[in-house]
Amino acid sequence: MLPATCTFVPGVPIGLMLAKPIKGVPEILEKFENREITCEYKYDGERAQIHYLEDDSVEIFSRNAERNTGKFPDVVESVQRFKNPSVSSFVLDCEIVAFDRKNSRILPFQQLSSRARKNVSIDDITVPVCIFAFDILYLNGEQLLQKQLDVRREHLYNSFVEVPGEFKFATSLTSNDPKAIRRFLDTAIVGSCEGLVVKTLSTEATYEPAKKSNNWLKLKKDYMESTGDSFDLKEEFQCICNTGTGFSEEVLEELSSSLRSQVIPRPKSYYRFTDATKPDVWFQPTEVWEVKGADLSISPVYLAAAGAVDATKGISLRFPRFLRVREDKKPEEATTADEVAGMYRAQNTNHGNRKDEEVGNGITEA
Repeated sequence: MLPATCTFVPGVPIGLMLAKPIKGVPEILEKFENREITCEYKYDGERAQIHYLEDDSVEIFSRNAERNTGKFPDVVESVQRFKNPSVSSFVLDCEIVAFDRKNSRILPFQQLSSRARKNVSIDDITVPVCIFAFDILYLNGEQLLQKQLDVRREHLYNSFVEVPGEFKFATSLTSNDPKAIRRFLDTAIVGSCEGLVVKTLSTEATYEPAKKSNNWLKLKKDYMESTGDSFDLKEEFQCICNTGTGFSEEVLEELSSSLRSQVIPRPKSYYRFTDATKPDVWFQPTEVWEVKGADLSISPVYLAAAGAVDATKGISLRFPRFLRVREDKKPEEATTADEVAGMYRAQNTNHGNRKDEEVGNGITEA
């Protein structure tokens, strides 16, 4: 009854469905046993929800439901080129990716992040983008959340047309063959993608807004070689590492500028740390940082997932190195302590040796 009465309309963002991390192809087959699955390239760009309204206006929202329309005027302009004339309204779930149109190749995320955040003029754009669409949530007055993915995908393919360098459907493979999935993963990596998102296709395949679902799994090359997914610690911010490498002078200046206004006199009641990890300065939890390290280890000093794998100790990231600020994420959207513990156990099983992680700045010693 609830989906029938609580609907949404174009112009108002809806929470995005998120994927849970996994360590390898065998885990995919174990979790999705006897269900038809589909794999899609996981693009390294900005998750976007594109809304097209009955009055021909366009709105673009980020994964945090922030209005990003002014950041992508070229995307707004391209809508009329990739939608079919019969389409009067839609909501697309997609990834906006920096794209080299001359050589038809995906560019690194860092190039996309160099764009201004708002009031961008088309004449000033130096980094073109391509939209990679993988789901449709609303079409011509009908919300599609309760439809199975294979039905939503059919609507997607029938309602839009690919435009070279501007709009493409996410590359996909429907198969339960582990060898085919591994080959597809390798092809995704060669194509400058992060890995795969694996989804149920025709059963238990509805769209679950604002949920990290068991029916979407993400598999990155880094996960297979390392300790697992990024960490975003919920309910309390737990210290996990002290990173001092990977910062250029320019980045340090930018971080200093952005964090100066976030200084607070004392830690929040939900910051968890030890005397050994107590920093000189405390901040409001406002940023998410991506950090690469060697592995995860049991620590008497750092308190991530404390008590989950050791009665008195937590988990820490060894040899961390700063990579970038994840502007598309809020600290509250974070990985749970249980997931951190699971990644530690998976690391020991898989003998991984590298890790990408994201932590809120409020719990680091930046």
